[in-house]
Amino acid sequence: MVRYLVIFLMLLAPPVLAEDSISLTPYTATYAFHYRGFKAGLIHFELTPKADNTYVYTTRVEPGMLARLVVSPDAIEQTVVQIDDHGVRPLSWMSEDGKSSTDDDGKLVFDWAAQRVSGTVEDQTVTLPTRPGLQDRLSMQIAVLVALLQDAPPAPITMIDGDRIKLYSYTYKKTLQLDTAAGHFNTLLYESTRHGSSRLKRIYHAPALGYLPVRLETMRKGKRDSVLELMAVTPKEGAGAGDTQN
Repeated sequence: MVRYLVIFLMLLAPPVLAEDSISLTPYTATYAFHYRGFKAGLIHFELTPKADNTYVYTTRVEPGMLARLVVSPDAIEQTVVQIDDHGVRPLSWMSEDGKSSTDDDGKLVFDWAAQRVSGTVEDQTVTLPTRPGLQDRLSMQIAVLVALLQDAPPAPITMIDGDRIKLYSYTYKKTLQLDTAAGHFNTLLYESTRHGSSRLKRIYHAPALGYLPVRLETMRKGKRDSVLELMAVTPKEGAGAGDTQN
């Protein structure tokens, strides 16, 4: 189940770009996570702005009673990104599963000047060259949202996963109405997959929420495996926007 949480963690990102700039509105959001028909718990997301167009994007899990057997409530994943003329570029990434063992933990540092990303993932040393557009598994969706908010189609996404570089497609399918726990939304359905993978991800972006995903589904061999659904989203204090929670 940890693996499925990771899949969804890399599919969420900030909902709003400030007008005429590439500044993102800070926010908090809560999603319900369902695994094979059972509610597994909640996932909380928080975007915090820093200096020089830099943002900290953090995810925390709140597992249900049964999910606590495999997922710690202390689990956390975080990326620090900078958005400038080069686009969305991660500066660092970390993941801790909240357990004493470091088997599933990871830390990466992106040195764009030296064109190198290095660190440790699952107790394995990682040293790889950077490339334009390279993302980690959280920053990749920030890049997607920035593209959508700038009215540009998301390009194929290059992501670092452990000591490997993976390429994901991101394809528009159709527009449809969708009822969620957070309300009724007009959505744009995108599908994402990786060559050679049996897993297909469906992401329902809501333009009314700045293209924030309101529902995400993982399909395996044509069958729905997992679902993430928006419960509430609220701009953080000082964001200059009203509460969008329904």
